[in-house]
Amino acid sequence: MQVQFSQKMSRIDSSEIRKMFDLAAHLKNPKNLSIGQPDFPVPEVVKESLIRAVREDKNSYTLTQGILPLREKLSQIWSENGIDIQPENILISGGVAPVLYLLFDTLFEEGDDILIIEPYFLIYESLAGFHNLKRTYLSENFSSEDLEVLKANPLFKPKAVIFSSPSNPTGKILTKEQISLLAGFSRVKDCLVISDEIYSAFDYEKKHVRAASIAPEKTITLGGFSKSHAMTGLRVGYMGVHKSLAPLMQKMSALQQYSVVCSPAPCQWAAVTALEHPISTELNIMEKRRKMVLDALTGKVAFPFPDGAFYVFPSVPVDSKEFVARAIEQELLIVPGYIFSRDSKTVRISYAQKEDILEEGLQIFLKVISLLS
Repeated sequence: MQVQFSQKMSRIDSSEIRKMFDLAAHLKNPKNLSIGQPDFPVPEVVKESLIRAVREDKNSYTLTQGILPLREKLSQIWSENGIDIQPENILISGGVAPVLYLLFDTLFEEGDDILIIEPYFLIYESLAGFHNLKRTYLSENFSSEDLEVLKANPLFKPKAVIFSSPSNPTGKILTKEQISLLAGFSRVKDCLVISDEIYSAFDYEKKHVRAASIAPEKTITLGGFSKSHAMTGLRVGYMGVHKSLAPLMQKMSALQQYSVVCSPAPCQWAAVTALEHPISTELNIMEKRRKMVLDALTGKVAFPFPDGAFYVFPSVPVDSKEFVARAIEQELLIVPGYIFSRDSKTVRISYAQKEDILEEGLQIFLKVISLLS
């Protein structure tokens, strides 16, 4: 039987990425600087909380929005930062990716405009394509002049602007001035601000600004535990909105009933514990690794300064597909930049890796740069 796929499935294709890493399948011990997750384990106290929840039979469906203690804790943390997001306006899901799917399904119609800060997390572009949205891109180094041009275009009517700060893939943290500019833009264009803050724990420069603190009535805040507490497989993410956006959250919650249903119950209880235990030791280790990257690459290649997260996004002398293929020949795994940006001469390096592997991987990277320059 020949399966007839829906037309929208033609708009999603990971084949180029898959082909790239198929090339690496034969490598026995590659230097892997491609992984977008911490190399440290889930903290013991969080593991114990998860196990305790299972043993206490907290294994059933939860409320679609998520367990109340987790939503209350998130609300409390936002309140401590001067942000009014009440528990009833928080949605817990199986990670940030499902939240984004629910959000795009709920918010957008085919042909709608969206403004994407570039470089971008690849799922923003994929979902925009899947929903057949008209994409406009704005450099992460944007200024007020750049936004004035967009404001002046009467035909440009975005429903939302989306970004991650700290950024995946560059590590850049948008400045308070930039967030304020986006807030003003959202009010002029009557659009929403989707602020993906999943890397906010990794703020080495102490400059992260929550968009909801500047434009509360316009901001959709996303976050989760995959990066901060290495809970990638436990699947807990969340969205919080101001009470003025409660109808959006309620529609998304209704849609979740027919899709994700709920984030795994024991994992939600573990997330409550995670919020009570910062990862200061792990952050110190990651900051040390960032210094290793800066020391190795500064003056040798161009890259945006990585304020946070655990990535660096250097320019390379050839198309990233070719560069990654040549790196694989040297047993180095990195991610081609074209999946994050329209600039094909970039790559993403993750420094969430053991120091010895990171050091060797960086030397291989520079060797490939030299070979191709």
